Amino acid sequence: MVEWTDFERSAITSLWSKIDVGEIGSQALIRLLIVYPWTQRHFGSFGNLSNNAAILGNPKVAQHGKTVMAGLENAVKNMDNIKNAYAKLSTMHSEKLHVDPDNFRLLAECISVVVAAKFGPSVFTAGFQEAWQKFLAVVVSALGRQYH
Repeated sequence: MVEWTDFERSAITSLWSKIDVGEIGSQALIRLLIVYPWTQRHFGSFGNLSNNAAILGNPKVAQHGKTVMAGLENAVKNMDNIKNAYAKLSTMHSEKLHVDPDNFRLLAECISVVVAAKFGPSVFTAGFQEAWQKFLAVVVSALGRQYH
């Protein structure tokens, strides 16, 4: 079980309250698919992902970004039990989708980059980033649990 300080809980929930899931999710998934093109293999049903413009304009990418962020909201709401809250997602990504678990870490990095760019240093301070990175590391670990 993860121990959260009062500051970490406050920072994560405060930051989450400012996040537009459609905007951040879409931008993070777009960044993932462009920066790490090998991750595109998991999105074959999304249609044309052949170049940056196609990825940027793909409505399925934008929609799935929202889905990813809805999953993060589940973690925010279940901070004391993220492992169990993500058990079914971990199983699905492992057994059905066969996603390389390192891709979760790459997506978490992309989410952090987008959040930092959106809010800048006045909101996304080093302390907030520390809490946010810890939170995302716990989520990534929970998603990869089925693989262990």
